[in-house]
Amino acid sequence: MTSPPLTTREYAYFHITGPSTHEDVTVLLGVKPSEAWNAGDVNLRTCKPRKLMSWRLRSSLDDTRPLAEHIAQILEGLYPRVDALRRLWVEHDLTLQCVGYYPSSGHGMHFDREQIRKAAMLGLALDLDFYFIDDHAHEI
Repeated sequence: MTSPPLTTREYAYFHITGPSTHEDVTVLLGVKPSEAWNAGDVNLRTCKPRKLMSWRLRSSLDDTRPLAEHIAQILEGLYPRVDALRRLWVEHDLTLQCVGYYPSSGHGMHFDREQIRKAAMLGLALDLDFYFIDDHAHEI
């Protein structure tokens, strides 16, 4: 019996870095981050102080859902906060981070016009990290 094929995994999150504290960003946006730290906080993995403030809001969807659904959920959640985001984008980097793990046969990504329009209105940069996993352990 053959092993099941590798499963595509995709997720997205909204990421802010900049000079303020993550507490200030939370108050301004009125939403609790999925993960956050301030410059100077100790990174428990490296035991070194962090260089930048980081504020992240992850999609609540499972990583087996299509990336487009993660993106849509994040953009819909951010859109009502456009005024607060515009105050942040002057001194902060606002990024829609997209991550995917795919079989080595390849993958492409499509952003529709409305997703691009919303991301631009919110002042978001796009960062796409795609990883291709070999299928050597699986029979073909």
